[in-house]
Amino acid sequence: MLHILAPTDFSNNSYNAIYYAARLFADTDSEFHIVHVCGTEGSSDLESSKLESTKNLDALQHRLIRDVGKNNKHSWKKVSLCSDMAKGIADYAKENDMDLTVIGNKAKEEVKDILFGNNAMQLVREIAHCPVLIIPLEIDFKRVDKMAFASNYVRPIHAESVSALQFFSALLDSVIVPMTIEDDKGNDASKQNRADFLEAISESASKEVKLPVFEGKVNTILEFVDLWSIDMLCMVYYPHHFFLEFIGKGIIKELNTKLKIPFLILPDTSN
Repeated sequence: MLHILAPTDFSNNSYNAIYYAARLFADTDSEFHIVHVCGTEGSSDLESSKLESTKNLDALQHRLIRDVGKNNKHSWKKVSLCSDMAKGIADYAKENDMDLTVIGNKAKEEVKDILFGNNAMQLVREIAHCPVLIIPLEIDFKRVDKMAFASNYVRPIHAESVSALQFFSALLDSVIVPMTIEDDKGNDASKQNRADFLEAISESASKEVKLPVFEGKVNTILEFVDLWSIDMLCMVYYPHHFFLEFIGKGIIKELNTKLKIPFLILPDTSN
């Protein structure tokens, strides 16, 4: 049974993420935990907020069943939380042993310079227990045939991250496509980390794609995603310098506005 946490604020982007996940895991026994943070303890209108939240969660479930279709492999748990948004959801993920958290990326016109929007970035930072799958708002559903993993291997890819990558690859019946950008900054340690990772995924991966930087690293990644028909991009999240070692400061927001495929973020389990 796959346990999927799906936070919602009843916006289009959060609905699209849950809908996409329900389609993506249509053949997998899954329990979806649809969680809405309706307020904080001590709020004067907390009771009315809880009632409104429950009503909207019921409507959301009915809409999903209508749009996706009834699926006997899926069950739905609806939760109204009274807590800080990011911490409450992160605590829920840990306490309930979630396998995956699914969140939606805002539309291009809704966010110009913030990675995934304020709330989503807070969630990525707070949720250290399970992978986070970010779904762009403006994409249609398609199966995942190729799941790319991008890294510069400055840090080792730990066994838990390898296992999570292989787990989702097998679940989605997709091939892992390892990718790295040749920027002449590798050392002996990073070369060994890369060799160890490639050996670990050898049975479920295609040949590694190594690309030189052209017109900036973000364009290299986007060209790679397009030319190799990648359906999902995967990276490991390292606290305090998220992606900075790999793609450089300032590139993140550009990826956010241009990446048009799901983004699977694996937690760093070294700490």
